[in-house]
Amino acid sequence: PAPGGGSVAALVGSLGAALSSMVAALTHEKKEMMDSKQLMDDIGEEAQQLKYDLAILVEEDTIAFKKIIKAQKLPGNTEQEKRIKEDALKEATVNAIKIPLETAKKCFRVLELSELLIKNGNPNSVSDAGVAAEVSLAGIRGGCMNALINLSGVNDTSFTLRIKNEVDDLISRGKSLHKNIFEKTLSFIDN
Repeated sequence: PAPGGGSVAALVGSLGAALSSMVAALTHEKKEMMDSKQLMDDIGEEAQQLKYDLAILVEEDTIAFKKIIKAQKLPGNTEQEKRIKEDALKEATVNAIKIPLETAKKCFRVLELSELLIKNGNPNSVSDAGVAAEVSLAGIRGGCMNALINLSGVNDTSFTLRIKNEVDDLISRGKSLHKNIFEKTLSFIDN
């Protein structure tokens, strides 16, 4: 049953970060873009770290899901077994919420980097930065969906509300930023 949607969200985010790093490297090497050299260094380094972090989240999401399955299979015959099973399920479920939410946050950062690359990067690579934005939005939404689906397994209203608010904010800001990036990308391409 794994990898699932949370792992795929992390994978596409990692691909977006890889594209961002590539655009930064291509800009960094252009003699006529020396003014952007330090910014491209910074973006390239951060994008490489995000690529690495998101690649790790692919596996962490799979492990989190497997822990839920394992906890569900624990015996629940005695009161002690029921308590152990309930605690294991709660811990596994909270982890299965936090990991895809972390994926969504890192994908949002990739989206922000792609905007910087469209504004300051090599014009010949603007479509690559645009594609990084596309997959980053998918990673944001996918991570958020996977966080939300696991909320039903948590019996903590304040935690649930906090996660829902965080998800709503990430999706809203992500959609808005993506729309702006998409329009800028197309305006560069159409000229």
